[in-house]
Formats: sequence, structure tokens, C-alpha cells
Amino acid sequence: MPEATYQLRVSGVIPPELLAELRDLTVSVEPPETVLHGSLPDQSAVVGLIARIHGLGLHLVEVRRLHPDDGPDQ
Repeated sequence: MPEATYQLRVSGVIPPELLAELRDLTVSVEPPETVLHGSLPDQSAVVGLIARIHGLGLHLVEVRRLHPDDGPDQ
């Protein structure tokens, strides 16, 4: 199965020291949330990323798999 692109929304602004943990993702701030975009190889990678976000104490608002034609601005 090919990689898929995901969009994850996290409540608030992620502090710079925590962003280092998410360096594989594109980060944009859309107050009141931070939006993360990235390609993940499979479902276990998605679950692992969700676990990392939870482990960092961040509040996950939404996870969305993007259509291949959708860019980070969608």
C-alpha cells in the first residue's frame, strides 16, 4: 500500500521544544489550532504518530486522510 498524506489538528500552539519531536511533519498554525501534515507509510505509523502526540501531552482534535490531490492548504 502506498504512503498516504494525513492532516492532524492539535489544540493550541505547539511549543518549539515539542516541535522537534514532530520534525518529519509540516507544521502550520491556524489559531486556535496547530495543523500537522505528513505522509505516513501505513496505519501502524498513523497510530504511532497519534501515540507520540498523546505522549507529548498535546490535545488531538482531528485526524484526516487527505485525497492525493489535496495539498496542505485543504
